[in-house]
Formats: sequence, C-alpha cells, structure tokens
Amino acid sequence: MTSSRDERFETSEADHLFCPFNATLDLLTGRWTLHILQTLMSGPKRFNEIAQINDINPHTLRKRLGDLETQGVVTRTVVRAMPPNVEYGLTEKGYALNRVFEEIAAWGRTYMEPPADRS
Repeated sequence: MTSSRDERFETSEADHLFCPFNATLDLLTGRWTLHILQTLMSGPKRFNEIAQINDINPHTLRKRLGDLETQGVVTRTVVRAMPPNVEYGLTEKGYALNRVFEEIAAWGRTYMEPPADRS
C-alpha cells in the first residue's frame, strides 16, 4: 500500500527553522574562535602554545576548544610525554573551513580599504 506522502521528504518544524548559514556564523563568531582556528591551520598545537600565540586566558581557551571539539572541528589528543600534554588539531571538517577563510580574505582584498596610517 502506498501513501500519498513520501516519507523520505517529510521535514519537521525544526528543519524549517534551521539555517546552515546562521549555524556556521554562530560557531565561528564565538570570541577567539577564529584566532584558534587560524592558529591550528598550520598544524596541531599544545594548549599552552595556542594560549600564548593568541594571548587567550586558559578558561576561555578551554571553553572554546571544548565547543569546537563538540562540533567535530577540533580533536584533542593526549601526548604521552613527561609530563603528559594535550595537543589540539583540526579535523577534516576543521580544515575545510580554510576554503571559507580564503574566500573571505579574497573578498577583503577586493573590497576593504586598509586602515588609515595613524602616525
């Protein structure tokens, strides 16, 4: 027996409210998130390296890295050394953001003016 509705194409109310553009902006616009991602584009870094490079306080960095890990953008690896360290790196999903960053940079080069020299 066939139904007049095709269940493969049914959507919930939540599906209608989801906007992938806004979801991506929400992920990326957390304070320090873009700095952290840019830092990790060159390869995995230890927690303290990320904090020092970006001058981020440890509490904020831990929160941002946790959010990015939950979203599958960053991986956390315990490095077996003395003392043990934790290293963070980008996942394939994280590295895919580089294309987005390159496009934004290209747009900026085309349409943005450098800041006026304040000297």
